[in-house]
Amino acid sequence: VNLLIEGDNYHSLAVLNFTHQNKIDVIYIDPPYNTGNKDFIYNDQFVDIEDTYRHSKWLSFMSKRLQLAKNLLKDEGVIFISIDDNEQSNLKLICDKIFGEENFVSLLSVENNPKGRKNSSYISVSSEYCLIYAKNKYIGYFNEVIPKDEKDMIKDEKGNYVHNSGKRVLVGENNFNKRVTNYNSDKHYSVYYNKELENIIFKKENRLAEADNEIIAKGYKRYVSYLKDYFVENTYTSNKLKKLFDEDELDIKENKIYEKNYSSLTRLKSILTNRKYKAIVNNQSIEYEIDLKSTSAQQMLKKILGKEIFSFPKNVSFIKLLTQLCPNKNATVLDYFAGSGTTGHAVLKLNKEDGGNRRFILCTNNENNIVEDVCYPRIKKVIEGYPGAKGIPANLKYFKTSFVSKSKVSDDTRRDLVKRSTEMICVRENTFDSILDKKSYKIFKDSNHTTGILFDLDEIESFKKSLIDQKMPAHIYVFSLTKDVFDEDFEDLNLTYELCPIPESILEVYKKLFK
Repeated sequence: VNLLIEGDNYHSLAVLNFTHQNKIDVIYIDPPYNTGNKDFIYNDQFVDIEDTYRHSKWLSFMSKRLQLAKNLLKDEGVIFISIDDNEQSNLKLICDKIFGEENFVSLLSVENNPKGRKNSSYISVSSEYCLIYAKNKYIGYFNEVIPKDEKDMIKDEKGNYVHNSGKRVLVGENNFNKRVTNYNSDKHYSVYYNKELENIIFKKENRLAEADNEIIAKGYKRYVSYLKDYFVENTYTSNKLKKLFDEDELDIKENKIYEKNYSSLTRLKSILTNRKYKAIVNNQSIEYEIDLKSTSAQQMLKKILGKEIFSFPKNVSFIKLLTQLCPNKNATVLDYFAGSGTTGHAVLKLNKEDGGNRRFILCTNNENNIVEDVCYPRIKKVIEGYPGAKGIPANLKYFKTSFVSKSKVSDDTRRDLVKRSTEMICVRENTFDSILDKKSYKIFKDSNHTTGILFDLDEIESFKKSLIDQKMPAHIYVFSLTKDVFDEDFEDLNLTYELCPIPESILEVYKKLFK
C-alpha cells in the first residue's frame, strides 16, 4: 500500500518509527534550502536572510528529522538529499555526525538549470547537489543504471551488442594474475580451441613451451596464460570458462581469450548533466534522454494539473534515476518533504517500466494547501491517467496525523491513544481489509496474516473464535494499562500468533526517541 501522510513531518516520522523502523530501503528528501527568501519556517516564522541564527535554526530543524529518519532505514538502506550552496557544507557536517563519515557515498552535482541563473555577479549557477549516505556502506551497493552510448558498443557475430573496449583477458599474456605455483590449481590449465568445430578442450600442462601437437594437428589452437617465461593463473576456473563458452560469452582472438561484456549499463557518475544520445537498451539502439531540468518538471506538473500552481518541482526522471540505484524492486521509498509528490510519481512510473512492486510513503504538511491542491491530485491523476498519459494502476491511503493530549497521564489518555492508533497498527502490519469492526475488537487481514486489536478483555472468547475462523497466523494487539498481554488467556488459541500490548508498545518507541 502506498501512503500519503498529512501533517508536520516531525510528527509523521515519529509515527513511522513505530510502523516502519528498519523497513525503509530508500529515502529521498528535498528540504527547504534556507535561502532567506521565505522558503524556511522555524517556530511558525519565516527565517529571514538577516537572521543571525539562520543557519543554526536550519541545522536544528534538519538534525532532529534526520535522526528519526536514520532509524527507519534498513541496514542496506540509503538516503538522498537535494540541497544547494546555502547549506550544503553544513548539511555534510551533520550527516557525517548522524550517519557516520564512513557511510558517506557521494555528493552529486545535478544540472537542473542548463542556462544558468542570471542573478549572480560572478558565476551563473546551473546546478545544485544531491548528498548521498548509506546506513551501512559496507553491506549495500548500487545498480549500474546509465545506458551506454551506441558509439561504445559493437555487434558480435550473432547480432548482440557488446562493449567494444576494455574487455577482460581470461586466457593469454597477463601481468595481473598470480604466477602458478600449484599445477593442480583450478585456475591452471591450457585451452585448445577449434573454430571450425566450435569446440574447446582443457588440459593440465607443466611446461609453457610444450604444446600438445596431436591436438594441434586436429585443427586446434593453443591458448595459455603467461608472463615472460612462466605460467600465470587464468582468470576463471575451467568450469567457469566452459560455462561462458557454452553461453557464447567468450571473444576468442588470435592470441587471447576475452570475456564479452554484454552489459549495456554503466555506473552513475558524480556529475549529472542533461543529455540526449543514442543508447543501447534491451539490445536495441534507441533515442535516450537524461532530463534533470526544473523547467521540464514544471511543464509536466502543469500538464497533469491543468494549471501552474507549484514552483520548482523536482524532475521525475531524476528521482526515478536515484530510485533505480537500489537493487530491490520491492523497495519502500520514503519522502518526508514530499512537496508536489514527485517521488510518488517517479516510483509509480518506474514500477510500470521495469515491473517492480515498489511502494512509496509521502509525508508533507498542508502549507498553502499543497496536499489538497497539488500532491494528492497529482498522484490521483497519475494513477487514473491524464491527457497524454495512461493511468498506472496502484492504491493510495491518505492519513492525517493527530494529537493525544499529554497534559496529564491517565488511563483515559491511554484509552484515547489506543482508540486513535487502529489505523497506525494497520499501517505497521500492512493489513487494511476489515473482517470485523466491533466496539470491543477489530480484525484486519492481508493474504498472509490477520491483525487483531482487542479493546475489551470481556470479549476475548468471541475475539479468539473470529481469529480462528480465518485460519491464518495472527498478530494480536491487546489493550493493557501495563505491559501485560494476558498470555494465559490466549494459551488455548489454536493458531500461530504474537501478542503485543497497546499503548505500551507505542509509548516505548516514543520514550526511546524523545528521552
